[in-house]
Amino acid sequence: MKTVRGAVALVALTASSQLLGCRVDENDIKRWETTVHGPTKLVAVIEHDKYAMPLRTDAAMTLVAMPQRAGTRRGVQLLTGEYTDDDGNARQGALIGLSPEARKQIVNGMAPELIKQMQAPPPAHKDGEPIPADPSVPYKDAAYALLIHEPALVTDQKTHDDLVGALVTWSQTNFEDRIDNPGQQFGVEQTMRYLGASSVKGLPTLINENTYRLDRVVGLIADIGDADTKAKASQALVDLATKLESKDWVDATTKMVDQHNKDAKVTANAQQLAQQVSKMQDSKLSQDVFPAMKRLGGKPVITYLLNYASNAQNNKDRRKLALAALEGHVDKGNQAEVDKLFSIAKDDSTPDEVRDLDFMRLGELPREMLVPRLYSSFDNKKWKVRWVAASLVLKTIQPKDVPEFMSHLPQSPATPMGISEPVGYGAAFVKMESLPASGGPKIRDVLTPYFTGKAIGPKVAALGYFWDGKKKDIPAVQAYANDSSPLPKCGKDDECGWECGVAVPGKPDRENKVVTTVGEFVTSCVIPSMDHE
Repeated sequence: MKTVRGAVALVALTASSQLLGCRVDENDIKRWETTVHGPTKLVAVIEHDKYAMPLRTDAAMTLVAMPQRAGTRRGVQLLTGEYTDDDGNARQGALIGLSPEARKQIVNGMAPELIKQMQAPPPAHKDGEPIPADPSVPYKDAAYALLIHEPALVTDQKTHDDLVGALVTWSQTNFEDRIDNPGQQFGVEQTMRYLGASSVKGLPTLINENTYRLDRVVGLIADIGDADTKAKASQALVDLATKLESKDWVDATTKMVDQHNKDAKVTANAQQLAQQVSKMQDSKLSQDVFPAMKRLGGKPVITYLLNYASNAQNNKDRRKLALAALEGHVDKGNQAEVDKLFSIAKDDSTPDEVRDLDFMRLGELPREMLVPRLYSSFDNKKWKVRWVAASLVLKTIQPKDVPEFMSHLPQSPATPMGISEPVGYGAAFVKMESLPASGGPKIRDVLTPYFTGKAIGPKVAALGYFWDGKKKDIPAVQAYANDSSPLPKCGKDDECGWECGVAVPGKPDRENKVVTTVGEFVTSCVIPSMDHE
C-alpha cells in the first residue's frame, strides 16, 4: 500500500507532467477556477517548483476565490488542511509540503491581495432581510487559516503583522452582520479570540440602543478585552441604561410606537401607549442591559447598579435586576460599596424582594466583614430583616459561635418574632452537626442551656433544632410541654402570627391553631413534626 507521502508525490508528478506538456499562463489559472478538475491543476501549479512564483501565487489566490462546489468552499482546505483528492488519496494542503523558502514567497505574495479584498466595503444590509453574501469572507478565512496553522505557514514577521492587522479591522467592521453571517469557515468570534485584546478595542463604540447583539459584544470584551477596553465598555453600558430611562428616550419611543399603531390601524389610548413603551423599556433593560452589566462589571457599572438599587423611586423589579447583576462584582475592599449594600438591607422602606437579593450580595463578603455588620441589622423594626440576616450569619459560623448569635436574638416577647425564625434557625443548627470536627463543642451541647433559659428568642430557636426531627427525641422535647413562657406578640402588620396545623379528631385535614406559649409551641408544632425514624 502506498504511503500518503508517496501518493501525494505520485499525484503531483502526474498532474504536473500533464501540465508541462503545454504552457500554463494566467488565463489557464483563471479558467481552472470553475472547471471540474481545476482544483487539482491549481494545486499542481502551486506545488511544482518549475513554475514562476507569481503564477504559483496566482494559483493559490484562485483557490481562495474559487466558488463553492457542492455547497462547500474547498480552497482554504486545499491550501492549508487535509483532504481527499479526486482519486481517493489522502493529501495535505498545497502549502504544507513546500520548502520553507517557496512557501514564504507564496504566502508573502498572497498577503497584499488578501488584505486588499478584506478591506472591501461590506454589502449593505436592509432591516428585515437576510444578511447578504459578503465577498470578503473567503479572503478572511484564508488569512485566518494561514495564521493559525501549526507548524507556522506565515514565517515573515511583517506579513504576519499585516494579516493580523487586517483581520482586526475586518472583525470590527460591520460586526453585527459579520458575527451572524453563516457563510464563514471560521466565525468572527473564533477569529477575535485568536487575535486577542486588540480585536475588540473598537467594540465599546457599538454599545448603544440599536445594538442587536449586545450580549456578543459585551461577552467578547469581558473575555478578551484589556483593562482600558473593559472600562470604556462599562461606561458605555451605564450611558445606555441612563438613556433608556431618560425623558428624551421615552418621548421619542412614544412617538415611534404611536406612529406604528396608526400604521397598523391599532387604537391605543394614552395609558395603553405608555404601557407599550414601558414594556419596551423593561425588555431592553431586563433582557439586554442588566445581563450585559452582570457579564462585564467594571467600576462604572458597579457604581451605577448600587445607586440604582438604593433608589427607592426606582421600579422594584429593576432594583432586583440591578442587585442580581452585581453578583461577584462588589469590591470587598471598597468600604463605600459595602456600606451601600448594608444601607439597602437596613432601610425600612426596602421591599422584601429587593432586600432578599441584597442579602445574597452581602453573603459574598468575607465572614469577618459580614457577620458584625449583620448583627447590627438584627434590631430592624421588621422581624423578617433579622430572619434573613440571621440565616446568613448561621451559614458562616460554627457551634462555638452560637452563644454570640443567641445574644442578638429577641430577649423579650415584646419584640416581634415570626415562627419561621425558630424553624429556620433550627434547620441551620442541625446542619452544624455535619461540620468537620475541629475540637469545638457539639451543637446540641451548646443549645441545651437555652431550652430552660429566660430569653425567649434563644429558647424557641434552640427548640427549633428538634423541628422535623426524629421520634426518639420526643421524650427530650416533651420535658418542655408545660413551659408557660409567652411567645412573642405580633402586630397586625408584622405578619408573624404563631400558628400550626393540628390534627382534629374526626376530620381528615389539619386545622390551624394559634399557639401563645412555649409549651403550646412544643406540643402543637414541634412534636407533631418529629416523625423520622
